[in-house]
Amino acid sequence: MEEKFDVSKFPVQFEIQVRSYEVDFQNVVNNAVYFNYFELARIDYRKKMGYILNPNGTFSDGLLFFVAHNECDYLAPAYLENELVIYTRIDYIKNSSLNFEHLIFNKSTNQFIARGSGVIVNVDPITMNPSPIPDEMIEEIKAFDKEVKILR
Repeated sequence: MEEKFDVSKFPVQFEIQVRSYEVDFQNVVNNAVYFNYFELARIDYRKKMGYILNPNGTFSDGLLFFVAHNECDYLAPAYLENELVIYTRIDYIKNSSLNFEHLIFNKSTNQFIARGSGVIVNVDPITMNPSPIPDEMIEEIKAFDKEVKILR
């Protein structure tokens, strides 16, 4: 039985077509590739909030985020040239971290194929220690992503 997901809570939809180098010898998208999809969706989320991605890989707000945790539940396979939609939202914000949630929908098969989440941590660029997320950014996220929970 296929699970039902409420995508109305996800403000960002990122579309991608499965490319040849993402499929493994079993002719399905390799499990590790899903984490690349999540990363692309997180980048797209910030772009859609209005931040500019600089040529050096940082965003225009100057904040530095590192992935601290990733997880994925695989529900069904994806194949070469399938069209995927990655729905993305921020579930919660803590002092120095954000938890992203992702759903991957396969438009080619009309089913959800994965769900995942990832915690990213704001770090001080000099000390590389966790650093509080600025209040201004939290307010921007709350305006953009209405369902976000603040757990400070």
